[in-house]
Amino acid sequence: MNPTFTAPRRKKRAIGKPAHFWTPGQTLRIAFLNGDQPFKDAVKSAASEWLSYINLNFDFVEGESGDIRISSEPGIYWSMIGTHALLIEDGPTMRLSPDLQAPAFFAANVMHEFGHALGAEHEHLHPESNIPWNKAAVYAAHWVKENADEDDYARRSVDERYFNLLDASDFDYSPYDPKSIMHYAVRQDWTHGDFKIDLNLELSEKDKTFMSKAYPYPAEQAE
Repeated sequence: MNPTFTAPRRKKRAIGKPAHFWTPGQTLRIAFLNGDQPFKDAVKSAASEWLSYINLNFDFVEGESGDIRISSEPGIYWSMIGTHALLIEDGPTMRLSPDLQAPAFFAANVMHEFGHALGAEHEHLHPESNIPWNKAAVYAAHWVKENADEDDYARRSVDERYFNLLDASDFDYSPYDPKSIMHYAVRQDWTHGDFKIDLNLELSEKDKTFMSKAYPYPAEQAE
């Protein structure tokens, strides 16, 4: 998600690889590496929005031991995707900016990053998204030099973040969902024609359905 109110840094992710999903029924130990209590409470509240739709539990703890480890760092939102977090032996697997001045935007960012932590990819990279990007405008906004080569680092970073659609054969995905919490906001001046997508602040119905299928309850329990 790329909020339009500010431009916090993000790395790249309804769409997901089953190999990156956690085991249904698992309790994920989520450790706070730092941050004050209001930050932690706000993270817990927003992250828990997912819990009504998934067969997982969250155990929020203090310290350096956790399946997911959260660091509070101004201006940054980032998360490892799903079980890739287990490949990071030390340090954070998720970074969240502690700015709570806009609670709805903060909550949306947290839900987005926890979507990544649960294995979801960015929705605007959906194979069927068909966003009419004005690539020149997006490049210019990210200080990519005009006529930069395809192997230029800045250009490659923008391509990966916005333009390189995911390979349909590698992922499980539901129909494209512009209302997904995993979708970047799309500025109208970054597209051709009258096209834009505002920042999504809540889990969409397709987000809920996708995650409920990724983390199902046993059949007898779901009935």
